[in-house]
Amino acid sequence: MKAKTFHGATMADALTEVKRHFGPGAIILNTRTESRGGILGVGGKPHVEITAVRDMNDVPPAMRRGAMRIKPRAKLRADGAAVAVKQQSPPISSSRANDSDRLLTEMASLRKMVGNLVRQNAATGSDAISSLPAPLYETYKKLVSCAVAEEVATQLVERVRETLTADQLLDPKAVRAALRKAITPMVPTAGPIRIEKRVGPYVVALIGPTGVGKTTTLAKLAANFCLREKRRVGMITLDTYRIGAIEQLKTYAQIIHVPLEVAATPEELAEAVDRMSDRDVILIDTAGRSQRDQGKLEQLRAFFAAATPDEVHLVLSGAAGTKVLDETIDQFSRVGFDRVIFTKLDEALGFGVILSSLQKAGADLSYVTTGQDVPRDISVGES
Repeated sequence: MKAKTFHGATMADALTEVKRHFGPGAIILNTRTESRGGILGVGGKPHVEITAVRDMNDVPPAMRRGAMRIKPRAKLRADGAAVAVKQQSPPISSSRANDSDRLLTEMASLRKMVGNLVRQNAATGSDAISSLPAPLYETYKKLVSCAVAEEVATQLVERVRETLTADQLLDPKAVRAALRKAITPMVPTAGPIRIEKRVGPYVVALIGPTGVGKTTTLAKLAANFCLREKRRVGMITLDTYRIGAIEQLKTYAQIIHVPLEVAATPEELAEAVDRMSDRDVILIDTAGRSQRDQGKLEQLRAFFAAATPDEVHLVLSGAAGTKVLDETIDQFSRVGFDRVIFTKLDEALGFGVILSSLQKAGADLSYVTTGQDVPRDISVGES
């Protein structure tokens, strides 16, 4: 029997589903815990995902060392208590255990040092920040640790302080609620791509620097339009430079049964769009351009003059630094874009870069991605 993925708000909930479907002897292949919704880690809801099979015979040989079996007599508690599992792989050696303990100690020390530095910087830079009530100061530290610029974090906590009473400022829940309310207007969202045209295809193009994940993001969008919304999708790639780029997209196109065309010139792009006039939506993948290569950016403008896309989405990497993001936005603004997609949030040091980037871009957030899985690992930008 094939592996199946189960979901729950807590580990106990997800394990209950595993046990109900496969029985008490189920084998766990993988677990994943994340926070869904919210902004910058505030207001998100926990979500647990477990991949499991019925017995060890269903486990691929390469995964058997890491598989875990649920104890038959383990009790699942509704309050979210952990369920005992038995590790099937050999016991961890004492040297490896010592390495793990040392690493945990070093991480704790590093976190403490960063916290002290943040407090010292706040004290020297702003008496107002250093005198904040404890819950509000902890909120400030969390914002800075999520890569929110210090001046933006200061603005946010000041807004929160202005909206709450002295008693409310001592209540962490009230502070979080007020912070979420203050952040929401700073993260304008566009929602999903809406195919508005009734005659002819709706044309959407993705642009951005090399390595941000445009091709994978395009494949995710295509798969969701085709498989979930039952739309007739066409794909066009302009990426004739990167080795294997066309083959990668061709593989995705074959899997979801979507036509793919390659265009090397603006004229070829216009012709490809005409040939796909029976499609509901056409997704255009562009070659990665360095934000410093003005010649390539001008070529991109020529392509869009020929295809006249209805929407252009600038794809930015959440793992990039603020300076790189600012420079990218400046240069691609010359090409023009309507929306912003943030990728690789699973690799980001913090989500604070979204705040300043969206303000600088003057565009709404359409999607975020959190991994390489197609068609999963993409979410609509919603407040």
